[in-house]
Amino acid sequence: MKKYLSILAGILFAGTMLAQKETSNMRNQESQFSVNETMERIKQILRTMEIPVFAKFDHGKNAEEAGLELHPNQVIVFGSPKVGTKLMQENPAISIELPLKISVWEDKNGKIWTTVPQMERLAAECGLEKEPVIGKMQELLEKIVTQSIYKE
Repeated sequence: MKKYLSILAGILFAGTMLAQKETSNMRNQESQFSVNETMERIKQILRTMEIPVFAKFDHGKNAEEAGLELHPNQVIVFGSPKVGTKLMQENPAISIELPLKISVWEDKNGKIWTTVPQMERLAAECGLEKEPVIGKMQELLEKIVTQSIYKE
């Protein structure tokens, strides 16, 4: 049984690596759920972790209301003012990247993706790469996404 679990874990890890896309300051991972379900899973994780949600944007709905078409696309904004404020005290320019955000969207082929910022790269642009909280922010983003995109 342990052998099969190890094999399954290896397959899942390999699949995760293949399903990830990365651009300069963003990291994309494919979700096994719809945009709405992925977003609901993210919101539940944030509630469980007692992390405040500041806003949620439904770009698809906004486009529809403007008479335009857009595949489903939602963004959730969340974080801790105690953490973000300390970074902004060091360099206010980081405020353009805070609070944290996760985007969930559907591509033209019907695949669902999550996008998170690469906080280490963004922080480096503001001279904050040595702040220990940056790595923790990245770990948090990745933990939330990983828990929200895979079936249990």
